[in-house]
Amino acid sequence: MSLPLAGVRVFDLGQIFAAPYCTLQLAQMGADIIKIEPPGTGESLRRAESSAGGVGYSFLMLNANKRSVTLNLKHARGREIVLRLLAEADVLVENYSSGVMESFGLGYADLNRRFPRLIYASAKGYAADGPWARLNAMDSTVQASSGMISVTGFADRSGVRTQATLIDMATGSHLVSGILAALLERERSGRGQKVEVAMLDVSIPALTGPIADHLQGRKIARLGNRHRNACPCDIYPARDGEVLIYCLTEPHWRALARLISGESLTSDERFETRAARLANVDELDRIIAGWTRAAARDELMAMFIVAGVPAAPVRTIAEVSADPELGRRGILVESEFPSHGAIKVTGSPIKLSRSQAPARPRLRPPILGEHTAEVLATIGIDAAELERLRADGVI
Repeated sequence: MSLPLAGVRVFDLGQIFAAPYCTLQLAQMGADIIKIEPPGTGESLRRAESSAGGVGYSFLMLNANKRSVTLNLKHARGREIVLRLLAEADVLVENYSSGVMESFGLGYADLNRRFPRLIYASAKGYAADGPWARLNAMDSTVQASSGMISVTGFADRSGVRTQATLIDMATGSHLVSGILAALLERERSGRGQKVEVAMLDVSIPALTGPIADHLQGRKIARLGNRHRNACPCDIYPARDGEVLIYCLTEPHWRALARLISGESLTSDERFETRAARLANVDELDRIIAGWTRAAARDELMAMFIVAGVPAAPVRTIAEVSADPELGRRGILVESEFPSHGAIKVTGSPIKLSRSQAPARPRLRPPILGEHTAEVLATIGIDAAELERLRADGVI
């Protein structure tokens, strides 16, 4: 079976989450990913000192189906080797802080002249030509700068960040979209181009609701697990856990009300309209919690499915990780790594009907520099030269 990006070669200079998640998706589509890492240490996510086996598990999850090559980009010989390798590349992916690639002599302006067909994909924290271009960015800091933290949490305490790296992963996914568009356009023009995705830019569409409220002059408040427009919406206790219920429409509310009390709640003037429910939300939440508390979580979910009420069990990470559906869908898949044994790695949520990647990765996550000799041999570097490069700190 031929995968959609078979024959596309990608050089991955990414680190941490955003760029590696981008290349993980490209790898799932069949691209040949060559991951360039600093000699001795590897990229930042790989070197987790507290991790069993000496390799960060998050690194393992995001780097299957890639080949690892160690090169010192600060060394003139290392840069020269990269330039030789890029002659056969279709895409370069990086997420260094602005200015770093230019300091290596590997900025877009440097490479575009030499490799006009190369697609140069950059994930940045902030626009490369903006006032915060050189401000280091992480998912948490962009949650702050985007306004996301200001609207998250409860009204009586400070805003909170989420531990889910949603902005990083969305940035990686947007970068995939830009790369695929650039590859399509190259088929017509014969020329590559630069693709840039900034984490701050990605976060703004996710805040469409709060920004829309602000632009209409509405006050924005931290609501905890409630919703500014949907009611009821909150987390409610079950006999053995919790459920989140989210009634966006009137039919949703009426279906829930019938489960709780037949028709009596729907005719109660305190709850007849969304505005009335929002005005009496504390009392409404007490009524719903009194009802949910008497049933087991899975019993509630079975009722919600039949009634068409939007809801979900509040699951722990342990529950989610053990869910066999993630394996069936290829979202968490089995692999291995020498120092860890059996591991689970991240698959792709993109499902293609005719060219789906196999459930098990074609390549396990690589040992640091595992494919250096293999890849450098393609540009004529033999074993003797490899030893000289290693002695000089180039690889």
